[in-house]
Amino acid sequence: MSAPRRRSVRRAAQLLRGCLLWLGVGLLAITVAPLGAAAAEPINAIGALERGLQLRRQGQLSLSISELRRACTVAPTEAAKMRATGELGASLLQARRLDEAAASLQQAHAFLVGPERGRLALDLGNLEMLRGKPDQARGHYQEAFQLAGGDAQIEYPARLNLARLGSPASRLAELDRLARDIAALPDSTARTRWQINLGEQYSAAGQAGLPRAYQALDGARRSAAAAKDPTLQVQALDMLAQLYEDQQRHDEAIRLSRRALALSAGLPAGAVGDREVRLEWRLARLNGKLGQPAASLAAWQRAVQQIESLRQDLPIEDERGRSTYRTMLQPVYLGLVGGLLASAGQSSDAQRSATLRQAVDTIELLRQSELQDYLGDRCEVDAVKGGTATVIPRDVAVLYPIVLEDRLELLLETSEGITRHRSGASAQQVRLMTTRFARNLRGGGDDYLQQARQMYDWVLRPVDQVLAAHGVKTLVIVPDGSLRLVAIGAFHDGNRYAIEKYAITTATGMSMTNTERDTPIDGVLLAGLSTPGPVVDKLSKGAVSQLLGPQAANQFGSPTVVASRSVSVRSMRGAAAALADAPSDAASRGAALREALSLPGVGKEVAAIGKVANGTRLLDEAFTVENFRAEAESGRYSIIHLASHGVFGGRSDATYLLAYDDLLTLDGLQSLLRSDAFRRKPIELLSLSACETAEGDERSPLGLSGAAIKARARSVMGSLWPVSDDAAVDLMEGFYRGLIKDRLSKAQALQRSQIELLRKPGFSHPFYWAPFILIGNWF
Repeated sequence: MSAPRRRSVRRAAQLLRGCLLWLGVGLLAITVAPLGAAAAEPINAIGALERGLQLRRQGQLSLSISELRRACTVAPTEAAKMRATGELGASLLQARRLDEAAASLQQAHAFLVGPERGRLALDLGNLEMLRGKPDQARGHYQEAFQLAGGDAQIEYPARLNLARLGSPASRLAELDRLARDIAALPDSTARTRWQINLGEQYSAAGQAGLPRAYQALDGARRSAAAAKDPTLQVQALDMLAQLYEDQQRHDEAIRLSRRALALSAGLPAGAVGDREVRLEWRLARLNGKLGQPAASLAAWQRAVQQIESLRQDLPIEDERGRSTYRTMLQPVYLGLVGGLLASAGQSSDAQRSATLRQAVDTIELLRQSELQDYLGDRCEVDAVKGGTATVIPRDVAVLYPIVLEDRLELLLETSEGITRHRSGASAQQVRLMTTRFARNLRGGGDDYLQQARQMYDWVLRPVDQVLAAHGVKTLVIVPDGSLRLVAIGAFHDGNRYAIEKYAITTATGMSMTNTERDTPIDGVLLAGLSTPGPVVDKLSKGAVSQLLGPQAANQFGSPTVVASRSVSVRSMRGAAAALADAPSDAASRGAALREALSLPGVGKEVAAIGKVANGTRLLDEAFTVENFRAEAESGRYSIIHLASHGVFGGRSDATYLLAYDDLLTLDGLQSLLRSDAFRRKPIELLSLSACETAEGDERSPLGLSGAAIKARARSVMGSLWPVSDDAAVDLMEGFYRGLIKDRLSKAQALQRSQIELLRKPGFSHPFYWAPFILIGNWF
């Protein structure tokens, strides 16, 4: 047998320059011309402003923002300062820092007049569109049109955006008027840019708009060629190619895409944004349809390479407010994975090994992008990646289930390399089964066993023999999609649960997991909330409804029933019922919430852990945000245990924990744990014993990973559903006893505690022991 193979973890190689919003020919017509003349301004102010604008055109938004802030500082007059402030707002807008952009744009807009104010009105309209407020956007665009004063750079973007917001019945007529007016413009560059916008709008208008779309885009292509503007040529060719692809004219779409790529090759990196990705993506799709697998795979690989060169400058959301992960990154990464797996099936052993390695590395890129999308921040995720190597020990295996449309692929990595396995389950079958299984486990239903066996057959049985042959004791799962919703330890092979065979842990991605061996545990901070205090005043009906849904009170007001007996669970859902039923006066509402959110077992849990762990206790009134901050930032603790309500929603801003006096959001947790002590000595484990993930949302478990990243913790332990108060006390006491007294690994300590609980009378149902999951470092 070969020695354990070292795998290099992809390091963050790109400068963190912000996220470029590629607008102008899509949803919004954005102008980037400087505001007004600056001839009277000193050279240093002019230089800073011009450098800021140039950096924005190059897509270097963080540098642009920095330079424009300097321009604001050195501006000699209030008017000059407001012009720089407006340009700063435009760069912040492109970087999708919407609140900051709004402040700068509104400040400059209130000061400037005439066409200068009109340009800012355009940006404010674009800002409101990105916020999903079309009525407010329309008002700004109308203002811009009225203030244009004959300036085509303001008038036509305003008209184009107003046309998009018009009724479907009037849209084509308005676009036709615009097309006639734009065709008469003398400025070929502006004319071309707006013809491309027209072509996109015509193509979105349905069958009636298609002939006009071809005409507008072909005119734009010819105008761009005449003007020798390759950037606009690429944009026009790309959109024409998409029209041809939509009409099943594949050969023509491929020809135009190749021509666009040839032109883009001579442009500076990032000059055409993500269009090179989309062009290669089209070639990959169409070559696959035409039976050219090698050409298709090569295009998938080039598309991913281009994504990686641009990723730090790609916005989290596109110009339509859609997730770029959903609309581009996920389908491209999965396309490459599918192409690699198809190629692996036709390869020699040596080639197959390299191909499967590339498939795993691509899955890692996919998982990184998904967590970035969840957190709304690319920098946070890149910060946890490093240049260290990961060693897969002999008794550990890493399983990547890949849910494809027609099948479930399983890539298993052991110390000997990667093997490929597959199951016939389709994506729809997996989604339906995991949803039913998760619902049964959450509700304590009795008909879960058949689903537990089916899930085992799909996910674990195909790799059973390899795991046995390698003597695997710890199984690390990198789950995909709806598989995050289920407790994998509750899968059943017909004789026993998976947790009885393996110490199971999960990872959002191995490239985001610190896999160094554990360090000595020299302190535990225990913070618990059995009776909430002023924090209940921060839980508005709207906030609870946002997290749990407006029907939460009716759906979840009663206790969970398991094995025909009522169970007290640690759930935020009682808060929804309390808010719905409480009298309107503040005192009655607060009392009802305190009762609904009480956690009687937390005091017992903190006391039980305190017997085996050397640490500090913050219970109820002592667990304020400020006290927690002071203790956490002392650097004396390698474990932070929070026994308090928390909900992990489908977005990071729908995720929070409760302290006695206030809410702890993910960003708030991060701000609390930014001390130098944590940089020098990261938290070994962040334990969240009373938190729950949102039901049915396959992204909500990413909140646990996000919490680990925000807290700079090597591991995080939480629960997939509201847990039994009694079960939590027993399981946590057993976990810490194994971890601290018996020196077991975190995965082994959790496994042993779960097995002890499932064998305890009255706690055999997975509802009690299965929700607890460990994410990240398992040692």
